[in-house]
Amino acid sequence: MSFRFYITFFFLASCSMGVVKNGGDRSYQYDVYSDYSIDDLRQLSPSVVASSIRDPQMSTHSQLFSENQKQLRKIGILVFESVIQETRSGLSGEDKVYLSEQGKQLLTERFLSIWDQSFPLLGTELVYVSSQKIKKSKTLKLYGSEVTDYIKVKRHSLGPDDIFYLPPGKLTPTATLMNPRGMRDLSLALVSASELMLGPKFSEHMKHAVIDVSKEFGLDAVIIVSNNIFWTASHIDKKTGDFLPEQVSFNLSSSVLIPMNQYHERLNNLGLSRDLPRTTIAYKTYDAKLQIPVLLTVSEQEQTFNHIESELLDPQKKRIKIFHR
Repeated sequence: MSFRFYITFFFLASCSMGVVKNGGDRSYQYDVYSDYSIDDLRQLSPSVVASSIRDPQMSTHSQLFSENQKQLRKIGILVFESVIQETRSGLSGEDKVYLSEQGKQLLTERFLSIWDQSFPLLGTELVYVSSQKIKKSKTLKLYGSEVTDYIKVKRHSLGPDDIFYLPPGKLTPTATLMNPRGMRDLSLALVSASELMLGPKFSEHMKHAVIDVSKEFGLDAVIIVSNNIFWTASHIDKKTGDFLPEQVSFNLSSSVLIPMNQYHERLNNLGLSRDLPRTTIAYKTYDAKLQIPVLLTVSEQEQTFNHIESELLDPQKKRIKIFHR
């Protein structure tokens, strides 16, 4: 499945107004030979992607985002985070394949570039500010900490030192647990902004960063994205007793946040101007999961980068190539 397909699902998923959660009740089986048009995505997205909204502290969702209110036209990604093959408790025999710090950064940057390329699919009326511009924001640097750049030379593809087989029992460096990413706004080292800001809720976390970056680029809303990617060999789950096949699992979540000052403007348009909440609000939140079958358990002679590339990376690459047609 294409990540373009997957990402577009997020923004085409439909849901009704109110405190509701829709979709996500249909699983999608990966098919490397399938391609999809925008019309196909419009039909599939409401059932495959779970979308959710929640009425904020003041006024209702339907009033705040009615046709009479300002439409969300100009947007950009503020937070883009990845957890890739997390190994906090050491290595186990089911994981097998691991990424180094630079490998995780390269893969994260590849995912982010696909989001950047996907937004034109959503309609010509949408104005998207690229992540490259937002990463250079002067105001964003005032919040959180700088992220370490593990890529010392200019390159975009993974190599044998980036992703490899590793025998069970060996520990990985601490840096590989702190998943490198293209942009970071962490207020606490082990608590990511995306986890605190995702969800159909109002939020105090990093609200000033949301406001300041939105003002700097004239954004109507900012997008928060969290990726969780991991793979495993076939085994029996110790907790559930279920048989788990060899596969790559993708768990993606995304929220569209409205800055506090624009929330107040919408309330003012409704005649409300006293005791206004000092929070950001989520327009909508989207969650989706995908499993892709892979072959990880092979002989020692086959545990090479070429095998990893063909069995683990190519299922992504084949679909990503659609962007270059």
